[in-house]
Amino acid sequence: MSRNCVLTLMFMLGVVPPTRAQKATLEGVVNINTASPEELRLLPGIGPARIRNVLAYRHKHPFRTVEELARIKGIGRKMVRRMRVHLAVNGPTTAQKIIRPVSPVAPPPAAAAQPARPQSRPVPAQRPAPRKGEPAHQAIVSSRGSSCLPPP
Repeated sequence: MSRNCVLTLMFMLGVVPPTRAQKATLEGVVNINTASPEELRLLPGIGPARIRNVLAYRHKHPFRTVEELARIKGIGRKMVRRMRVHLAVNGPTTAQKIIRPVSPVAPPPAAAAQPARPQSRPVPAQRPAPRKGEPAHQAIVSSRGSSCLPPP
């Protein structure tokens, strides 16, 4: 079956695949002591290897706190902090992937709303680049000459 046929069938059934304008988000919590591998897969950044490690760890001893998840190979404290709102150690697993359209970011208020700051000093005029054989700095040029060069 071609990709177009599959997309047409999904459209007719009312199933809309996520596009760039849509983003799948996780709502609810996952109980890491009782969740099935499919439920653990809902967590962002958790793949098959990490799921096996979670299942092996909780088989030996159940999690007492969510922070214990950082003891598992491949899961660090930073990842636990990001997933903290979706993790639990007791209660039911209520997590679901929800596909919602990404709302466009509202532009910042118009620049006219903010008063323009006055410039504290004028911008100096741009000097043209020196030509070949000319000194790069005006300080070098003097009417008296320098100690190395005779006066003009």
